[in-house]
Amino acid sequence: MEEKRRLILEAAILCLEQFGFRGTTIERIAKFAHVSKSSIYECFANKEALIEAIVDDVLKDLLSESEKVCLPGQRLSEDIERTVDVMIALRARHRLLVGIYREARQSGVHGIMEMRQALEKGIMAYIEALVNRHIEQGEVFRLEPKLISFLIYRSYFQLIYDWEDIDQPLSPQQIKNALNAFAQ
Repeated sequence: MEEKRRLILEAAILCLEQFGFRGTTIERIAKFAHVSKSSIYECFANKEALIEAIVDDVLKDLLSESEKVCLPGQRLSEDIERTVDVMIALRARHRLLVGIYREARQSGVHGIMEMRQALEKGIMAYIEALVNRHIEQGEVFRLEPKLISFLIYRSYFQLIYDWEDIDQPLSPQQIKNALNAFAQ
């Protein structure tokens, strides 16, 4: 059952990347996964539950990898730099994040907006907890942890995806330098 679930999730990710939220159907996912529609419904109640499982998996993967590089004794700026490196490395594996971000912004479709919000809340909660951990270790910041987490998360996406609309893509170091402005 777990293998079938994994195949379905991978197929759903491929469909979402290729066809977007609107174009991804249970039928299409079943075809990509080489399973029946009823097999999908054995694992997931509906498309929304399937999407929620994808968001949970992507979020767990991102946060797990980030946690490995956020070591005790580092300053927040170091944690941000290392986490950005992780995000950049995982970006190829999680092209879905790009699609969610762009499709939600362009279409405003209810289901995709919920996916984006779930990802945002999870990632920002992690960043806020990271900032609070640094405060407990004695670091002082000019901004509140929740605001820092919001600015870092949103700025990351703006710098990665939207900056290219107005200028040449930024290097990873330029992105890290910009985000570290909030870690002071």
